[in-house]
Amino acid sequence: MKANPEDNDLDRLFAAARKAELYKTEREYGFETRVLARIRAKRTENRLFLFWSWRLMPFFALVVICLAIWLSFFEASHASDLLAGSESGYEDAVAVAYLAGE
Repeated sequence: MKANPEDNDLDRLFAAARKAELYKTEREYGFETRVLARIRAKRTENRLFLFWSWRLMPFFALVVICLAIWLSFFEASHASDLLAGSESGYEDAVAVAYLAGE
């Protein structure tokens, strides 16, 4: 089986990069550990958001309940029955007015 010539080019490129003056072997030490630490830090940020969203969920549920109660007490009085105006012969106009909120 013949080796891929592009692999040889890539190997030569890596060898040339290792010989460059900017290459330091100390950077290799703990590379995987640093990458995993950064990934854990990103996951922790996401967990923090989820933690606070679950903690604040009862507050938001209370706000929704309070709004529902407030709307039920202070809702303008209007006919909530679509058939209330059907005897007048203007069923379509009544339905449109009801759906439009008039």
